[in-house]
Amino acid sequence: MARVNKLKAIGIVGSPRKNGNVDTLVQTVLDGAAQAGYQTAKYSLNEMKYSGCQACEYCKSHERCRLEDDVGKLLQDIKEADAVVFGSPIYFFQFTGQFRLMEDRMYSLIDAGFKSRLKPGKKAVIVTSQGNPDLVSYEKATTEFADVLKLLGFEVKEIIRMDSGSAKDAVLGRKDLLDKARSAGLAL
Repeated sequence: MARVNKLKAIGIVGSPRKNGNVDTLVQTVLDGAAQAGYQTAKYSLNEMKYSGCQACEYCKSHERCRLEDDVGKLLQDIKEADAVVFGSPIYFFQFTGQFRLMEDRMYSLIDAGFKSRLKPGKKAVIVTSQGNPDLVSYEKATTEFADVLKLLGFEVKEIIRMDSGSAKDAVLGRKDLLDKARSAGLAL
């Protein structure tokens, strides 16, 4: 008997590098999720057309962002997804500008009383890559984003952090991270 409501997992890539370390790790998590029976989709923020939050507060009385662009569609997909894989390289101690613009727009996912509009039980995986070999040096960016996700009601299932990722394809030599990513997807 076919399942009527298939679970859905989406990946969001905040890297400008197509097929780079973050993109590869997010895809590997999604591949694991697909193996576990999820329907999957992936968004590349660098290829999308969108603006940052306009601080208009429209979302507080209308339950959605007033901007009708690619991130508006992504936000709707986040609402419908059972699991989301959030991925970004870390530049200058923070996630990329592409990612931070999208993250600011996630403000529309909370109501005027700062309560999440998302259904409970959503799962999240966070993926980062940095050039610096010291993972602790940029840990704050990931920790702060995990706090945003917890505010929204996500259960952060896994954080995958890559060090020494300056080369676009460095992750291909990191079987440990690729295995961790696939396992994270399977465990969703």
